[in-house]
Amino acid sequence: MNTRSLIQWPLILILVLLVLPPLGIALAFTVALWPQEPQISAGSVLELDLSGELPESLPNPGISGLLGGAEPLTVKDYLDNLKKAAQDDRIKGIVVKLDNYGAGWAKTEELRDALKAFKTSGKFTLGYAEFLEERGYYLALALDEVYIVPQGTFVMNGFVNQSTHLPGLLAKLGIGVQYFAHGKYKSQSGQSFGLAAFTPPVKTMINSNLDTVYGRFVQAVAEGRKRTPDEVRNLIDTWRPGADWAVRNKLITGTAYWDQVEEKIRQKLQIASDEEVPTVRDRVYQTLPLSRFGLNQGEKIGLVYSVGLVVSGEGGDANILTSEASQGAQPIIDALRKAGEDDDIKAVVFRVDSPGGAGLGCDLVRREVLQLKAKKPVIVSMSDSAASGGYWVSMAATAIVAQPLTSTGSIGIWSVLPNLGQLNKNLDLNPETFKRGAKADFLQGDRPLNPAEAQLFDQELFGAYTNFVNLAAEGRGKTPQAMEQIAQGRTWLGSEALKLGLVDKLGGLDTAIDLAKEKAKITGSVEVVDLAPTPSDFDTLLAAVGVTQQQPLTDALAPLKELGIYSQISPQMLHKYRLFPLAEPLRIE
Repeated sequence: MNTRSLIQWPLILILVLLVLPPLGIALAFTVALWPQEPQISAGSVLELDLSGELPESLPNPGISGLLGGAEPLTVKDYLDNLKKAAQDDRIKGIVVKLDNYGAGWAKTEELRDALKAFKTSGKFTLGYAEFLEERGYYLALALDEVYIVPQGTFVMNGFVNQSTHLPGLLAKLGIGVQYFAHGKYKSQSGQSFGLAAFTPPVKTMINSNLDTVYGRFVQAVAEGRKRTPDEVRNLIDTWRPGADWAVRNKLITGTAYWDQVEEKIRQKLQIASDEEVPTVRDRVYQTLPLSRFGLNQGEKIGLVYSVGLVVSGEGGDANILTSEASQGAQPIIDALRKAGEDDDIKAVVFRVDSPGGAGLGCDLVRREVLQLKAKKPVIVSMSDSAASGGYWVSMAATAIVAQPLTSTGSIGIWSVLPNLGQLNKNLDLNPETFKRGAKADFLQGDRPLNPAEAQLFDQELFGAYTNFVNLAAEGRGKTPQAMEQIAQGRTWLGSEALKLGLVDKLGGLDTAIDLAKEKAKITGSVEVVDLAPTPSDFDTLLAAVGVTQQQPLTDALAPLKELGIYSQISPQMLHKYRLFPLAEPLRIE
């Protein structure tokens, strides 16, 4: 060995010592983070925790895990868990925890159908809660047994729809309101902002929808508990909150503490009373791939989500009137285009859970759906709500599937223009206006619109309403005159929307997938591919503080500037935040 080699060896050794530890650490992390199939013992019980809200999709997937928390499960996660558990010989039954159940009626209907399907496997189903009210109970009616803690609360006293009208308060604050609407049923939310009381058509709509929900609930209780509808209505009117009242009237199986419920489960599993109940949590079970049970394999169907108020651009800001989060049109459009460009994807299911949005953003999505439909079938699956802007993004699809209690339609438009003139006087504020052009301060918000301006604004809204009706007619294969009869800003529930031709079929996500298979002429099984973009850890961390790579930090802070220092309502803000859900023009005072 020469001198040069002797000199190199220490250097090589140093490099090895420097490089191997980091590589070892990286390898250890890789092994630790690599997806591992959970260990599930034979004779296990799957625990489904349905407390709280039930999201359709996660706006920032990965953020909870990155910050050390647990990510919520989505509707599809629960549906998939039930499908897997029905096939899994290790799972002998499920326990559903229903405390603070917060899903809407359509999601509840979908989960209820999934529980009924699971029961055909012959495995037991059991529900438990400390507090149970109507929607949670409606779901629990699909279970074999339901228990509430002895001092728990059971609520079955009917349904109420209450809105607080704001114009009176706003007037006392010195804020005037000018309300514009097209579609005589448009809308409960709009009239809450713009009128001191609901108009007769809106009252009719609210009462009609209440009748439908109430009637469906009464029928479900009657069938599930072997009572007549009259007996159920009498129970609702004579309700007492204690769980013992529910037991006396045979509405639930009984009262029990959790350890007593566990003992009942041991008896079903035929294990000793001192043996621990083998339980698998829903979050753990969710990590099992569907393919392990021969599910979700075959030809590909894309899945795209629209959740929240639809606005143009990237979205993310809360709506200035409703405080609801918004979803930008662009991410939806990107996902739909991705589906169109991928020849392996034979059809698309577009899952919509949206109460409205801004006209421009909604129409951009509608047009993308229309273009995609020319290439492959696009089936809309409506969740709790696909009304107004939610219907706008849906109406050009190949077909639409909704739950019986989905809120849909609401083909109408409303807008509220505030006038801060009196407030400025009350606070001794003195806005000074310098303008060039007669309409430069048209939408500034410091004065009411004059009659000519109000007429102009109303004409523009009426044009948007007419466009909405025409596009809905085109999408649903109706004449504009026929669509106008069922439009008028009226919110229909899914069962009624089916009769009117606003939707094509009743059901949930699985029904939409089956219809997509049919339209794409797929005879075998399918793999459903979620087309939502998967953010990097860096993107996820930025999203946690409200910043995206397409959005500079100064832009992320812009809403604070808009809502704080500057009280004027600019045309840009109005364009960004105004809702476009339609009716006879109301008189402008």
